[in-house]
Amino acid sequence: MAREVPMPRLSDTMEEGRVLQWYKQVGDSVAKGELLAEIETDKAVMDLESVEEGTLLQLLVAEGGSAALGAPIALVGDASELGSEAAAAAPAAESAPATAAAQPSAAASDGGPPPTSFAPQAAGQETGARQDTGRIKASPLARRIAAEQGVDLSQIAGTGPGGRIVKDDVENAARTAAAAEDPAAMPSETEVASPSRMQATIIRRMLESKTTVPHFYLTMEVDMSAAKAMRAEVNAAWSEEERISYNDIVIRATALALMRHPDANGSYRDGGFVYHQAANIGIAVAVPEGLLVPVLKNCDTKPLRQLAVEAKVLAERTRQGRNRPGDLEGGTFTVSNLGMFGVRDFYAIVNPPQAAIIAVGAIEPRPVVRDGEIVARDIMYLSISADHRILYGAPAAEFLRDLKDLLENPYNLLI
Repeated sequence: MAREVPMPRLSDTMEEGRVLQWYKQVGDSVAKGELLAEIETDKAVMDLESVEEGTLLQLLVAEGGSAALGAPIALVGDASELGSEAAAAAPAAESAPATAAAQPSAAASDGGPPPTSFAPQAAGQETGARQDTGRIKASPLARRIAAEQGVDLSQIAGTGPGGRIVKDDVENAARTAAAAEDPAAMPSETEVASPSRMQATIIRRMLESKTTVPHFYLTMEVDMSAAKAMRAEVNAAWSEEERISYNDIVIRATALALMRHPDANGSYRDGGFVYHQAANIGIAVAVPEGLLVPVLKNCDTKPLRQLAVEAKVLAERTRQGRNRPGDLEGGTFTVSNLGMFGVRDFYAIVNPPQAAIIAVGAIEPRPVVRDGEIVARDIMYLSISADHRILYGAPAAEFLRDLKDLLENPYNLLI
């Protein structure tokens, strides 16, 4: 019997998803855990793994088409069902031109019902911006700009993760083409572009946070001299993949401090307070179209070297736009670090429904007074932005003080 493949929940704010690419076509066998499709959510592009086993009978949403959370996007069943479940699909797939699969149907783009099938993609191995299926790898924003400016994506070498074509690639190609046609042509002084799905989500959530969450801010100065020495010592002894960054140290210290301060590890949700038993810390990661916050789970129970390994893998997966289901949800607290850019201190925006977020600045040598003498120490500024509905001034200050103490006595983080 045919079984529906629903549009899965791939992020905690997802309401619908867009099918960017089908890795399988009608008639292909499908195994559990095998990649079935590439899905764009409001936060990232993720691979959908099949939870069914059998034969792909129908594709209910074309590439480029969208479906609501939980809506069926494909049918999987026994190969013997192909005749009854997808009889109408086979002739269309055989007669339609191979390029038809690369574009959504008129019904899909106009908001009408999705087609039941469409032509399989052209076969063959290609390099650069094309994947093995022959489909050009490009961000949704890049595709939109290319369509508006008449740019042929197949002629562009992508500079994004995995050779993906991004916005800048398309705009550079358009300028080059314009200059070739008219050497005197000058770039426009203005540019108007619509936000991508991810950017629209960021706009909505940040506006919601700043207008509905009563923020307050506290800053402390942390002496990172001992942490700097500890980091150099352990990195000399540990393998390359286990080597820790200052951000790893902050994450581990934050997790331990959160266990002492339940309010800081809580959420204000639906008019009530929710207190979390584990420290699931979101790490802000810059991506081409904005900012994503993948979540490191159970940071309070994992040793520092394990956190370092997991953080590297998670951040790289996020930068490449290959997050897995669950990577972007379940956070109880967030750490945002701009220290690597030389930013001394800043205030971040609370990530609802979390109670607070820590902003981490650069570590810089500064003159300080120790035992009546002026000495140089490695100083870092930590700022907390908090939701005053669940976390108040004194408890927030106590949390920040304990975090400072852990960072200034870093060998306790190795226990």
